[in-house]
Order: sequence, then C-alpha cells, then structure tokens
Amino acid sequence: MAFTYTGDPAGSNRDKVRFLIQDTDSTDIHLQDEEIAYLLSTWGNVYDAAIAGAEIIAGAYAHKTNYSRSIGDLSISESYATSAGEFRALAASLRLQKADLFPPAVKVNAQALKNTADRTQSTYTTDFRTGLHDYTV
Repeated sequence: MAFTYTGDPAGSNRDKVRFLIQDTDSTDIHLQDEEIAYLLSTWGNVYDAAIAGAEIIAGAYAHKTNYSRSIGDLSISESYATSAGEFRALAASLRLQKADLFPPAVKVNAQALKNTADRTQSTYTTDFRTGLHDYTV
C-alpha cells in the first residue's frame, strides 16, 4: 500500500480527493492510494469519492476505543469520538460544496411536452400511465 501526494490538487483525481479530505500528511495517513482509487472507480466523481472517504474515516475512528492511562502525575488520554464527529462534519460540508458546484439539472421528457395526438406511440412518453406503481415481486 502506498501514499502519494504531490501537493497539486489540479494534478490528479487522487490528489483532489486527498486535498478535499485533508489527508495530505504522510506521517498521519488516513487512506492509501489503492483505497482512493477504489473510491474513485466506485463513485466516479471526485466529490462523491471524497464524501465516501470522509465517512469511511469517521467509521474507522468510531470503532476505536477511547483510552486513558495514568502513572503517577503523568496521564495520557485519547478520545476518538471527536475525530469521528469531525470527519462526519467534513462529509456533510463536502455534500454542501458539491451541491453548490454542481446543482441538479432539470430534465424534461420532450415527448411529454407535445400534444397527446403528436406523441410517439411506441413507448411510454407521459409522466403517468396505468400501472405506474404496480410492483410485482
């Protein structure tokens, strides 16, 4: 498994995902290159891959156990719940960023805009038909 980050998010999709989830420090790696490649191939979009990556990292932190140790005057404690919450918040923020950058496009069935007599009869071209909600199992 490998970690690479060139510092140029415009260079590759892997670097874009790393930049979006701020997994850019080689001493504190959250996702390997192969894992990011899998996310990109599964989701097909840099933002969706970054959102999924942030959710996966949050899940990884959520599974870790919080611990606290004390020896004399020295005490060490680690809480992973905060990190899990931060990555969930990052995923939510990335969803909002994606919605701002790529608003949903309205698509209209061209046949549905025509007069009923002028529509193509070989396919269902209207928004409603008999049996529209009939689910056969």
